[in-house]
Amino acid sequence: MSAFCGIMAGFVFAGLVTVIGQRNAVDGDGHASRGLKLLLPCFVGLATASYLYALTSGELVCIRAVTEQLFSGAILAADAVVVIIALAWLLPAYDRNKHGEVIFFRGLIQFSAQFSSLMLIVSSDAFKNSVLHQRAAGWSTAMVWGSGVALMAAVLFFWWKPLPAVPVVPSPPPPGVTTTAEWSTHWRDEILLNGRVRVASRTTVAVGGVLAVAAGCAVGVSYDHWTAMPPWLVYTLGEAALVLPGVVIVTAVRAVPRG
Repeated sequence: MSAFCGIMAGFVFAGLVTVIGQRNAVDGDGHASRGLKLLLPCFVGLATASYLYALTSGELVCIRAVTEQLFSGAILAADAVVVIIALAWLLPAYDRNKHGEVIFFRGLIQFSAQFSSLMLIVSSDAFKNSVLHQRAAGWSTAMVWGSGVALMAAVLFFWWKPLPAVPVVPSPPPPGVTTTAEWSTHWRDEILLNGRVRVASRTTVAVGGVLAVAAGCAVGVSYDHWTAMPPWLVYTLGEAALVLPGVVIVTAVRAVPRG
């Protein structure tokens, strides 16, 4: 898993270099900047996950290893979805949307987000059952699966939900906007979706940082404190490792480009 995350981080870094070094198509700078805003936190997150998985590979305390892997997997699941959304923004940036490529990517994003959400559910449920030796409370299992189903429903809703109606052209209009059609495009891309991309990128950085710090704290706890973990802590960590990356996935899906 460490090598897998490292390879993904390498591909993301190559994409960053390509976007920065290549000339965009006409009017593609805004789309490319949105792709960059999403790729940058993913590179940091995947590199961090690779490092955390490398630490886990040498772990000798089983409960601590399972806990560390829970956080690393949460980072990987969220960043994998954000990477695909970032690549979708590069299609209009380089004028690669003449044959429905963005629509195809939107379908791929929906599938990837739902699959990652399902993997988060399974990981969270498996974590508490592993640490508590298959003695987890029934309500905790219902909570995990209930939260997971709510997450998957939110992903579907924000992916499907149409954009709000275009507001009236302000007076004076923004620079370079002279017609109603130009204002519609400007409002959709530069104001609405650009704001959503900004929120998604900041959420990715914040959640990735929280999960990485949590994994680092787990590494620093002495092995004699890992003989047993209180059930309330197991339930809290399992739920947090589902909800936090779920927030990243939902905010990222809200920022997908439109065909």
